[in-house]
Amino acid sequence: MLAGLEETRIRCPNCGRNVPAMKYCIYCGAQLPTALPPQRIERPRPTEVPPPVPPLVPPPTPPAQPSLAAPSLTGLEGEVASLMSNISTLYTRKVALFKLFQSGEVSETIFLKLYNEYSGKLSEMLNTRVRRLEDLRRRLDEVNRRLNEVALNIEELSVRHKIGEVDLTTFSQKSEKLKIEQRELENTAKSIKANLERLEKILGDKSPSEIRDMEAGLQAAYDAIKKMVEEGKVSSTVLNNVKSDVEETIAFLDSLIRERKERERILKEEIEALQARYKIGEITIEEYEKRKKELQEEINKVWS
Repeated sequence: MLAGLEETRIRCPNCGRNVPAMKYCIYCGAQLPTALPPQRIERPRPTEVPPPVPPLVPPPTPPAQPSLAAPSLTGLEGEVASLMSNISTLYTRKVALFKLFQSGEVSETIFLKLYNEYSGKLSEMLNTRVRRLEDLRRRLDEVNRRLNEVALNIEELSVRHKIGEVDLTTFSQKSEKLKIEQRELENTAKSIKANLERLEKILGDKSPSEIRDMEAGLQAAYDAIKKMVEEGKVSSTVLNNVKSDVEETIAFLDSLIRERKERERILKEEIEALQARYKIGEITIEEYEKRKKELQEEINKVWS
């Protein structure tokens, strides 16, 4: 045996001594039992700990978006209503002033002073209207874009909850928060659309018949003043100063009621044709009166 190595020993069944684990006892020569290999003491292996389960992380909350239910919308409805009312008032004043001048109740100097004043204010307000339209359309696009994002966030949160990634408490809290924002955005979009509709309707506070009367009155006064210039009763300078603006105003008023005027023309032609049919005996007086009344009622509806 090599020194330094621990020798395996067993007890001799004959002499009872501890002897080297050989075939025969070194003391009495008796045959020794086969030595069993030394038993290895198995140390208990540490229980394998499963890797830690990462904590449940709810879906990332998008960074807080600035509220698009902008405070600046507060009072906007009143501002828009005031702006459009003032625009309508200035159109009315210009037409009334022109008719006063045509009737000889206003001097040329005062007429030009007031007309230019009203025209300047009206131009400024119309420019303000255009800026408001552009601003509100841009803001409506932003609100609609955020509404789409919120709808997708709500859908994603719902899916994560259904598959067990998000617990009920977290789902309820985040879902309610998103739905509150969604309702606020929907109300904001509704308000913006209402203001856009008001801004798009110049003279929206006037009935079609009132606009028709404004156009007819301005056209008649303009024709009368042109005749007065030809007769030398009014300076041509006055007419030249307002001619372009007046013609643009007449064209604008006409554009607002052009379709109604066309509908009225068609109905009046039907009445004229109806009268001809009656005169040549194609229809009776009763048929003529009945149909004429119906057509006249339709004409009245055109301007209501």
